[in-house]
Amino acid sequence: MVLLILSYSSLALGKKVTIDDAPLEWLIANTLKEKTDFDGHLHKSDPLVNSIFDTINYNPHLDEIILTSNKKTHQLKADLIEYLKKNQNKALKKQDETYIKWKNEGLSSIPVTLWRTNQKVKGHYYFNHIHTDISQDNEKLEFLKISPRKTYTTLRYFLKNRNSTGTVAFTDHDTDKAYDQILPHLKPELAALRGVEWGGRTHMGLVGIKKNWEELPNGRNYREEESIRKSRSSQGFRIVNHPNRKGPFHYSSWLDADGVEVWNTLLENSPFLKLKIKRSNNKKALKQWTEALSLGKRYTAVAGSDFHFIVPCLKERSLVYPVNFIPSPDKHKTEQFLHEGRVSFITRPDAPKLTLQAKYKSTNQWSPMGSQVSGSGSLNVRLFGDFSDTNKRIGGYCYNTIRTFWRLFTFWKRDYWEIRFYNKSGDLIAKRSLRPHRYNSKKHFKAEFEFPSKSNDLIRAELWQVNRRSKSIDLLGATNPIYIKQQ
Repeated sequence: MVLLILSYSSLALGKKVTIDDAPLEWLIANTLKEKTDFDGHLHKSDPLVNSIFDTINYNPHLDEIILTSNKKTHQLKADLIEYLKKNQNKALKKQDETYIKWKNEGLSSIPVTLWRTNQKVKGHYYFNHIHTDISQDNEKLEFLKISPRKTYTTLRYFLKNRNSTGTVAFTDHDTDKAYDQILPHLKPELAALRGVEWGGRTHMGLVGIKKNWEELPNGRNYREEESIRKSRSSQGFRIVNHPNRKGPFHYSSWLDADGVEVWNTLLENSPFLKLKIKRSNNKKALKQWTEALSLGKRYTAVAGSDFHFIVPCLKERSLVYPVNFIPSPDKHKTEQFLHEGRVSFITRPDAPKLTLQAKYKSTNQWSPMGSQVSGSGSLNVRLFGDFSDTNKRIGGYCYNTIRTFWRLFTFWKRDYWEIRFYNKSGDLIAKRSLRPHRYNSKKHFKAEFEFPSKSNDLIRAELWQVNRRSKSIDLLGATNPIYIKQQ
């Protein structure tokens, strides 16, 4: 890593870094992400995609690209630069309307106190919406797909590196075979739930379903509300997946679904994506969820990596993130906690794990996300941001080549983070900016404020990165609500 930084230092000091300065690894990874369609498919028939895999030697096990210096490689680099520059020019003409709106907001009417603390919150990861080589898609890219057992092993390595535990739900299309394949190989640190991605045009993520579910092979016969009704007999936690991917599946039709996938894949707002290309329309999915909350509906918000195949150099990154965090070490109650809404999610490795709590002054017990807090008077609200896993290694040399260049590519951005708290109506009730460089694996944040609550309300939190130079915002994480009942 030191060598990588030194090799790019002259670029960073001497001039503004551009796409022309990018290493081939960065160009390849970003092009493949741009070429991935709304269904998570990458078409090898695409001339540029075909040229990439016809030119490079890629080792999926090590997640490394083996490069050779020849005429073909130089031509590939030139073609990738040209393609990404065209996309960048189109993207830079677009304005981030949310950034403009926030710029004119003014100060928060409720003061938020921000502390640095060494207090961590015990919990476990929930890996949601992961496909394996069992899913019948991307047939021409079989060499980039991973078996259930290898996928499970990669997730175990991720947890081991963080001294953590977790639960995974493999959700291949139309089948739960992945669960049966890993069942004999389960280890204490990583539990599993039987799952499937099910349905026709409407995709349902069904987690914790019963074995030999009679409707399992029939999912593609159903869509929208019918998918939700027919999935009831699965006895699982039922998630509306990426409701805004190809077109909005409106929240008025979510019926009695248990949850909604409000953030999907690394393809939108990933830390490597300077090119503002719409993908899963995650912000619109998040907005749909908040509008449903305003009407009194309760759906647990989750994120899903929607991993289908390896993007070279981003194997572990694309498999894991976005990822969910449950602030309880009991991974055997994951499905219960999902039903309760006791979960938050983060979108990238440098984001802190979020835990929201609230209590009335007259009580000593803090209520967790998803619960209902009852009492009278002002409500004490606190949000923990745990950075303990943000310094852990992810990926290998290839990934870190990309990561290092991205930091130089965006070092000129004047960015900060902002914590934002919302009520049931979707109104911003409090916010506080913070500088991420003040926190590390041993120093976390705690944000606190008093909320003059009213009955039948809620409180929830989001964490955003705000880039004043590029005039854009990126979601880092969000919590589920705490529901308020004033006595």
